[in-house]
Amino acid sequence: MKALTQDSVVGQTAVDVHNHLAEVLADLSKGALTAADVALTPAPAHTGADLSFRCFELARSWKKAPAQIAQEIAQTLNDRTDNMSDPSPAAIWTPAGPYVNITLDHRVLAPRILDAVRNDAESYGHNEQLADEVVMMEYVSPNTNKPLHLGHMRNAILGRAVANLIAAQGAKVIRTDIINDRGIHIAKSMLAFQRWADGATPESSGVKGDHFVGGLYVRYDKELRQEKAAWLTKEGIDLESLNEKEKKQVGERFNEASEISAATRDLLKRWEAGDEEVRALWRKMNGWVYDGFNATYDRLGIHFDQHYYESEIYEGGRDVILGAVEKGIFKRAENGAVIAPLSEHFKKLQDKAVLRADGTSLYITQDINLATIKFEEHGLTRSLYCIGSEQDYYMKQLFATLKLLGFEWADGLHHLSYGMVYLPEGKMKSREGTVVDADNLMDTLRPLATEKILEYDPELSGDPLTQRAEAIGLAALVFMLLSVGRESDVQFDPRKSVEFEGKTGPYLQYAHARIASILRKAEGWEAPEQLTLSEDIEWRILFQMLLFPNVVADAAESHDPSILTSFLYELTRDYSRYNHDHHVLNAEEPIRSSRLALLVGLKTVLANGLRLLAIEPLEEM
Repeated sequence: MKALTQDSVVGQTAVDVHNHLAEVLADLSKGALTAADVALTPAPAHTGADLSFRCFELARSWKKAPAQIAQEIAQTLNDRTDNMSDPSPAAIWTPAGPYVNITLDHRVLAPRILDAVRNDAESYGHNEQLADEVVMMEYVSPNTNKPLHLGHMRNAILGRAVANLIAAQGAKVIRTDIINDRGIHIAKSMLAFQRWADGATPESSGVKGDHFVGGLYVRYDKELRQEKAAWLTKEGIDLESLNEKEKKQVGERFNEASEISAATRDLLKRWEAGDEEVRALWRKMNGWVYDGFNATYDRLGIHFDQHYYESEIYEGGRDVILGAVEKGIFKRAENGAVIAPLSEHFKKLQDKAVLRADGTSLYITQDINLATIKFEEHGLTRSLYCIGSEQDYYMKQLFATLKLLGFEWADGLHHLSYGMVYLPEGKMKSREGTVVDADNLMDTLRPLATEKILEYDPELSGDPLTQRAEAIGLAALVFMLLSVGRESDVQFDPRKSVEFEGKTGPYLQYAHARIASILRKAEGWEAPEQLTLSEDIEWRILFQMLLFPNVVADAAESHDPSILTSFLYELTRDYSRYNHDHHVLNAEEPIRSSRLALLVGLKTVLANGLRLLAIEPLEEM
C-alpha cells in the first residue's frame, strides 16, 4: 500500500505520530531529514502493531545498519512520548529488525475515526490533492458497425472507475470517447444494408439499432466467405495444401478479384468524396447505432462529457507532420512516406510511418491531431487512454512521436492498458457473430441474480424484484471485471459472479444490506460519548476505515481499481466474521450503542467504496 503521510491519514492521532517521528528524525539526522521524508505504512498483521516505518533508506546517510537505526529511533521516540501534543494518545515504538513498529492507543483513536467518517459522510475517502489538475479519460471508443461487447464493457467499467477515483482526489475529470465512425469496416455494413436488408430497419424488424447494424456486418462476412469459397473452387485452389505465405498470396488475389470487396472500396471512395447519397445512408445507419449505444450506456450508468468522431478528425494532423518534416524532425522514406525516427531517440522503439507516400492519413496521423485538439480545447494536465494491451507498443510509439514533436504536454499522456476478457467458450469474433455483446450479457445476468434473490426472499416479486436483480447483476459484472489487476486477462464466469458469497459484487452489496437491516431495527439509540469496543476484530475494522482514504488515493495514483476492490472485500470479510461472532442488537449497553456506531461508520465506508466503483449499495437484498 502507498505510504501514509500526514495529509493522507485521517485523525489527529496519526498526525501526531507522524510529526513526532519527523521531529526525532530531524534531531537524529541534525536537520538532514524533514517531515516530507517520513512515510508510514500499515504494519503487517503478524506484528500486532498498527503502523510501520522502514529504515533502509537511512542506512547510507547515517552510515549505520538499518536495524541499529531502528533501535535508536524507537528508543528516542519512547523517551519523548510525553512531549506529544495534548491530548495525546500513547504510542509504543518497537524496533523490529530494520523497521520501527508503532502501536497506537485504540481507545483514543476509535472515536476520532468514527467522527471523521460521520462528519465527511459521502465525501469520506475523498480529498483535494489533485485539485489543480484537469484530466481527460478516453474510454470505450467503439466502431459503429456492431454493438458493444464484453471487451468494450471491461474498457467502459475500468475507464469509469479510474475516472471516479481521480475525481475523488479533487481533479476535474473530462470523460470522452473517440467514435470510429468511418472506414472500410463501416462501408461493409453499409453495403450489406444496400444488398441484403430488403428494406428492413431496426423499427420494422424490432431489433435494437446497434444489433441491427451488427447483424449486417456478420451478413457481409458470410457473403464474402461464400464468394471466396466459390472463387477457390473455380480457381482449383485447395487452401489446406498451402503454407501461410501462400495462403496470404491467395488472399490478396481474391481481394483483387472479389466483386464484393471492390464494391465496398468504391462505397468508401464515394463517402470520402462527399457523395450525398452515401453520406445520407451513413448518417442514418450511424444514428441507429448511436441510439443502441446510448441505451446500453444508460443501463450501465456510463456517460461522456464529450464525443470525438473519427470522421471529423481523420484528415487532421497532416500540417503538424509536414511542418516537422520542414524542421528536420521527421524524415522522408525512399517511397515518399513520412517517418518519425523514433529509433534514434528512444530505446526499443522502431521508426513509425506517420503519413503515407500519397499524403493520406494513417491512424497515428489522426491520433496526433486528436491529442493536440484535446490539450488545446481543455488545457489538460493529463490525458489517459483506456485501450487494450494489444495496443501497448503502438501507444508507446504515439507518445514518443508526440514528445519528438516537442509538445510539452506529452509527458502527461498515459496508457491504461488492460487484458482480454474470456468466457468459458473462449475468444470472441465479431465478424463471425460469436461476440458476447453487452446487452445479451446483462440480460443473462439478471435472471441469474433473480434466482439468488429468491433463495433469500421468495416472496419478492414485480418491479422490486426486477430492479434489485438488475442492480445485483450489474454489480456482479462490474466487480468481477475490476477485481483483477487491469493488465491481467479476465476469465468471466456469469454464474459465479452473482454469488452472494466469495469475492463478488453481490457479496459486498449483501453485507451493506445486512448492516442497513440491523440499523433499521435499532430504534431510539444514540452514539455514546465513550465507545466500548474491546474486541480485536472491532479495532481491525476501525483501522481499515482509517486507511480507506489512503486506499482510494493509492488506487487513483496506480490507475488500478483492483486495489479498492481487494480492500472492500477484506473489509466485508472482517464484518462477516464480526457479525457471526458478536451480537449487536442483543448486546447490553453501552456495548450495543458502541457497536451500532461502528456499523454506521462501516456502512458509510462500504457505500462510498461501492459508489466509486459504480456499484449500487443496496439497502435490501
